[in-house]
Amino acid sequence: MLKQLFASMHDALDDVIKHFPTADAKGKQDLHNKLDVLKAMSDSFIEEWLQFEEKMARFLETLPKSTGWAVAGSSGASPALPEGSDASEAFKRGQGYFQLLMYDNAVREFESVVQEHPEFILGRLYLAMGHMRKGNDAEAYRHFRFITSLTEHDQMKAVSYNAMGCIHAKNANIEQAQHFFKLAYMADPSSVEPMINMGICMSHHGSQSAGEGFIH
Repeated sequence: MLKQLFASMHDALDDVIKHFPTADAKGKQDLHNKLDVLKAMSDSFIEEWLQFEEKMARFLETLPKSTGWAVAGSSGASPALPEGSDASEAFKRGQGYFQLLMYDNAVREFESVVQEHPEFILGRLYLAMGHMRKGNDAEAYRHFRFITSLTEHDQMKAVSYNAMGCIHAKNANIEQAQHFFKLAYMADPSSVEPMINMGICMSHHGSQSAGEGFIH
């Protein structure tokens, strides 16, 4: 079912990329509206995936090593936090604040988690996204770059590369932005966000709004 959904989203995005360069003003507005819908869908997928990944990591940690799932099932994701620990509780609070858009509080909680467990990549990913939502691009970029150098988890790499591309786009470094969007797509070809952002790069190329509208 998800494959069919993503295939439809890719088809819709391909249609935008194909027709945008030659569309008239009304056509471009219609294509922008289609991009807005794709962006909204994509944003919801990212949030749901982060919560699913954290739940999966917790379960895999409970399985005996002899089953093979604890290793094979993680796909390079970071280990889960000890259940009931201070760090685990801080992480849960951070997730709650993040969902409530209370990014100052969320960043504070995630920073405490990462200080105690620097190898907990999911916590660092939330921390980076929190900094990005607050506009602390340099700090966010530092954490995203750390994640891409440390993890072999395809989705986490893709999310991080995509966010790094958004930061470059925000600073009107369009070529660098496109480079990182391509890296994100290469890390996880099922990810729709980098391709949407590539389309936005094309639609905003040379405009004053080059950093607006990107999905991170």
